[in-house]
Amino acid sequence: MMPGVDHTLSDEDYIIMKAKDAQRHNIYSAKAWMLTAKTLFPTNFKIQFEAYMMEKQSGNIQEAAECFSSLIQSRQNIQTLLPEICAIANALRSSEGSFLSQMFDHIHPHTQLNILKTSVENSDDTMEHCRSLVLLLKKFPQLGVDSLVKTLINAEKFFYDNRYARLLVVETLPLLSSLESPRLLQRLLVKAIDFYNSYVYDESEHDITDPWQRLYGVLDLLGRQLGWDPYLVNYSNSLNKEAYFQRLLTLRNSEDCRQLLYCGTTFFLRSLYEQRSLKGNHILIEALTDPDMPPSKRRKGDIEVTGISSHQFQAAANCWELLHNNDVISREFIKLANQLVAKPWTEGFSEELSLYRGRNEDAMPLSNINTLATNIVRVSINYLQKKFTACVESILLAISQLPNIEGILDTELIVGGKHRHLHFLPLTKVAIMHYFCTLLIRILLNSGNNSDLNYGHMLVLMQLGWPQEEPIFIHILDVIRQKGVFHYHLFSTYIIHIDILEEISFIWNEQGNKIVLDILPNSQQHLGQRRIGTRGADKGVREDFKQAMRAQVARSNDSILNLIIQFITSERSYFLQIL
Repeated sequence: MMPGVDHTLSDEDYIIMKAKDAQRHNIYSAKAWMLTAKTLFPTNFKIQFEAYMMEKQSGNIQEAAECFSSLIQSRQNIQTLLPEICAIANALRSSEGSFLSQMFDHIHPHTQLNILKTSVENSDDTMEHCRSLVLLLKKFPQLGVDSLVKTLINAEKFFYDNRYARLLVVETLPLLSSLESPRLLQRLLVKAIDFYNSYVYDESEHDITDPWQRLYGVLDLLGRQLGWDPYLVNYSNSLNKEAYFQRLLTLRNSEDCRQLLYCGTTFFLRSLYEQRSLKGNHILIEALTDPDMPPSKRRKGDIEVTGISSHQFQAAANCWELLHNNDVISREFIKLANQLVAKPWTEGFSEELSLYRGRNEDAMPLSNINTLATNIVRVSINYLQKKFTACVESILLAISQLPNIEGILDTELIVGGKHRHLHFLPLTKVAIMHYFCTLLIRILLNSGNNSDLNYGHMLVLMQLGWPQEEPIFIHILDVIRQKGVFHYHLFSTYIIHIDILEEISFIWNEQGNKIVLDILPNSQQHLGQRRIGTRGADKGVREDFKQAMRAQVARSNDSILNLIIQFITSERSYFLQIL
């Protein structure tokens, strides 16, 4: 016992106390005390630990690494070291550089392995055990990850605690270079498909970069082991969907359906996710074709789909059909689908697919659902089935539900050809009304009614999408010339498009024709309801006509959209009774 020393302190504790006291004002004196202590008591754990803590507090990376190496190698009082081992493990998991992670880098690999193994062996629960094991295997991949994979996938909490799935799929699977059991690999792939498919729809998480590419990494692992087509398991973000699908088609009659099942399901889910991401506020409708227009160069097959997300939708739809190609693949796909938590095809895709495949009864919304989108779909299907009264009723319902977003004209509503054409219609006021006007014009045109009132209504409707309906407009002008008269009392109320006004004025001024236009408002009609003729001798009547047309031209900057909405609403009884 040292003289003049508190007899309650051991010699070791006394030297530690002196070193701590000296540390406050003279680090060199403190180091001298610790060096003395380590020399006198080379195997004492307490002294070795205090030496480590002093170097750590002083920020001395190399010296701290040497001290901690001595501590871990002695294997004494491991329980006292566990908090520090845990802190080192947490530092290594963090992407931010810290003192402990830098210290770890200065420790000999053999000792590093010792530290991480100790972390694994002393984990409190399964989750912590697995996280520590992942860390160990990231640093020492040569150890092999089979045991970790089996631990994770067989963990009792695995199926209801998503942390286990994430640890397995995101952290562990990239460490695999191979796995003995293809059956276990398939279980892992199913879990990876489920995890990443659910992840991309989880709006609260965005920390995993390129999740689909990661999923294809797992697919590649299984594919290489089973000798699958490298093209199908190495999907790149720039991959041509059509070419990929054609390669999938070659697997239709394969005896082993696993390659088609897993590659096809992954491709389907990715295409569907991309379609959902792009689709936004658009709905699939039965659109129109015009045999007089040049056909589209991009169409393949009997159906053309246009609008935003159309390519992704067709990829998903065609892949869905392929995964139901025969009883075997269909049964396996249903089994796989039942294991997926997120089933995005249940949220609208099934109805879109029914419309795409012409199964109109399945695509028709339930009668108790009355939203803008469902009414537009009803308009689309009723028009296709030539149920024009029901179509007009749905148009009138939808007009009362129009959104506030005005939007712009949709240029892909009509395509050239005679094939079926579907289109993703934006849910904006202009696009919706343009669609309705296009349908109503065709309903009136095909009603068999050749009255001036019918033709006048068509003139009103074609203003919104002008010059889309110019061929029909030219036909109406020809009819007016042939008949020599045109009565339309709503002309001054609803026709304001400058091109239409110019053409009507041109007819009136044509030489050598006798065409009577009864289109002035009642207040401007003279006694006896005299009509405007191109050779009318009544200069007063001709002046009335010129003034009326000038008044119409002055309104040409008014909102045609609002005018059309008012027109259809006001003339609802006509549209319903004409049918």
